Amino acid sequence: MAGTIEDRITALVQPLIESMDVTLWGVRYRGGRDHAKLQIFIDRPQGVDVDLCGDVTAMLSPALDASDIIVPSYTLEVSSPGMDRILFTKEQAAAYVGQQVRAELKIPVQGRRKLSGVLSALAEDGTLTLEDKQSGAIKLAFENVALMRLVPDFSSNRKQPQ
Repeated sequence: MAGTIEDRITALVQPLIESMDVTLWGVRYRGGRDHAKLQIFIDRPQGVDVDLCGDVTAMLSPALDASDIIVPSYTLEVSSPGMDRILFTKEQAAAYVGQQVRAELKIPVQGRRKLSGVLSALAEDGTLTLEDKQSGAIKLAFENVALMRLVPDFSSNRKQPQ
């Protein structure tokens, strides 16, 4: 089997998750010598609750154990992507153009690995434009992004003083 552990896990769990009318948002694996953590993020239009996460966990656990993709013992965590969701794909990033994001890069751009600002554009070739708070517009390849998260905006939800 080729690909990363995340790719192999995605291939295994995606059809199972979709059979429950749920969308696989993304897979994140953090390995360790003795113990690892597997995070599976799910979403659906009506939202994700703890019961759904439990049902998905119960369905995935036996399939993951039987697959032997993950060798050390691991903890399986199934959750919603949350308000500060990780953007795993170009398509997910395209849906959030105009939003605040934080990005960690694999290879530094302008001497920096961490950027924060508005995701202002996503070109057809996968080039992102980020209006960084410190440096202004920075173009970077989506493939250079190790981790990109939305930054939730709570300003419109603030209660006005009485």
